[in-house]
Amino acid sequence: MCTSGSPQAQTALRSAIKALMANVTLAETERARRIQALMSGRTSSSASTTEECSGTPVAFSKSYHNEEQGILGCPHYQLKAKLLAPCCNKWVTCRFCHDESRRHTMDRFAVTRMKCMLCFEEQPVSQRCSSCHQDMGRYYCHTCRLIDDGPDKHIFHCEQCGICLSGRRSDYYHCFVCDACVAVDARERHSCKEKRLQCTCPICDEWLSDSVMSIVQPECQHLMHETCLSKHMEHSYKCPVCSASLCDTRAIFDSIECYLRLSVMPLEYKDKMSLVFCNDCRQRSVTKFHFLYHKCQVCCSFNTAMLSTLPKTCH
Repeated sequence: MCTSGSPQAQTALRSAIKALMANVTLAETERARRIQALMSGRTSSSASTTEECSGTPVAFSKSYHNEEQGILGCPHYQLKAKLLAPCCNKWVTCRFCHDESRRHTMDRFAVTRMKCMLCFEEQPVSQRCSSCHQDMGRYYCHTCRLIDDGPDKHIFHCEQCGICLSGRRSDYYHCFVCDACVAVDARERHSCKEKRLQCTCPICDEWLSDSVMSIVQPECQHLMHETCLSKHMEHSYKCPVCSASLCDTRAIFDSIECYLRLSVMPLEYKDKMSLVFCNDCRQRSVTKFHFLYHKCQVCCSFNTAMLSTLPKTCH
């Protein structure tokens, strides 16, 4: 067992915190409380409903996806069973609940035991309880040990990806170059790249090939979570990797153009020029120097980076 200061423990801690940050179902206050509990070395108190020790009375309690409506499960899934985590011998509702409250991650493929939350019979993991004969969920994948009872939720297992994915199988095809499933309606604009999903989201740093959240590919081709992109664009229109514009920037650039027409530069800077690199067209050009904004002379974008200042005669 590793100590809290060991590299293994620190890696596990970072993974647990990333899982919490990626969980969009948590309220900000609850997310902060759980992260604080992890940082202080304590188990999240919410574990009492999603994770219990095997062999203790609380292992026979139920956990809920929606307690008011009596829907069993957890914030991530609806299901009527708990899984025995092989790594720490704890009963958990799903691997995400486990990873959020532990300093290590659970191997979903190694799970072999489950406990029905209707009759509390422990048994090999399967879709139907061998004791009360109730289905644990509408969807079951024996490979991923995934159970889900969401009535309007669509999940399919891709043999090539090796994992279960959200959505209808008919809406996706497997790209063997990218080694990932791609939406059928995105086939024409899809740009192939070998092992494209074998990377992390540049915003939340979660490994994309293991993610259950929707992934988008902007025109700059850098993949990221759709929710992460939405939050990022609340304060920036630039890609966090290459700085290319992620949206229609005409209104933004028109405002900058208006500001520059009203802006008067001091006399000592009036004749200065700037060599700039455009993050949109990826070209260099020479333009008038300004303290804040420089216009690309190739594509007229203001999404530029100044490389150096030049005298006017160099134009």
